[in-house]
Parts: sequence; C-alpha cells; structure tokens
Amino acid sequence: MKLFKMTLILLMVSSISCQSQDKKDTISLNYDAQTRGFQLAIQMENNLLEVTKNNETHQIELSENQFNEVVELVKKIDFNALKSNISMDDLAVDKAIKGVFELNFNNEIYAFEFDHNNAPEQIQELLNKLQSFEALKE
Repeated sequence: MKLFKMTLILLMVSSISCQSQDKKDTISLNYDAQTRGFQLAIQMENNLLEVTKNNETHQIELSENQFNEVVELVKKIDFNALKSNISMDDLAVDKAIKGVFELNFNNEIYAFEFDHNNAPEQIQELLNKLQSFEALKE
C-alpha cells in the first residue's frame, strides 16, 4: 500500500510539472484613439476583450480559436519595421486621430503612436479582427 501511494504521488507530481512546461502565449493589449466626437478603446488581457466605441462598452471572453487567431496575427507583425507616424500639425487641426498602441506579448513590450486612419496594415488587421469579435457578440 505504501508503494502504491508513493507511485501515485510521483505520477501526480510529474503530471503537474509536465503541464506547467506547456508554455502559453500571453497578451496584454491597449489601443486608444480619441479626438473630439470620436473614441475607440480596445483592451485585451489574454482571452478577455473589452471594446469601447463612443462610450458604449462591450466585453467578451474569446474562445480558444479566437485567441489563437489573435496570436497568429500578432506573430506576423514585424515590430522592428514599424514606426510611429503621427503628425503634430495634423493633430492640432483635428485632421488626424491619435491612436496609441501598446502591446505586451510574451513579456516583449511594444508601443507606437499612429494616425488612427492611417495605421500600419498589420496593426489595422489586428484591430479589425478584435473589433469583429466584439461585433459577433451583438
């Protein structure tokens, strides 16, 4: 009986340690775009998504497939090639909407400021995907 208990304990410990070795991707994303009369805020913490458009907020829990879609989109982004592209002159006359993008992906932090209407293609694709999940909830 003592041997059985020891074997059972060893199996449980090895099972737990194997599970903890499965590394999951982690995402924390914040995007804010705002000017007079327009506001868009997207926050994502792993599989929890919150989208606020002009003071109307929707929260959803992403499925595993949806979360994996987001991870794949993030992995396709070449963050080294991205540059902030906001013009202070355009902001001064409300010609542009300032978008602030911050992402923590697997402990790598990225931050950029864009013209919301002229975001880099891969960032825009990611933002569109997140907003499409929010739209599915309605």
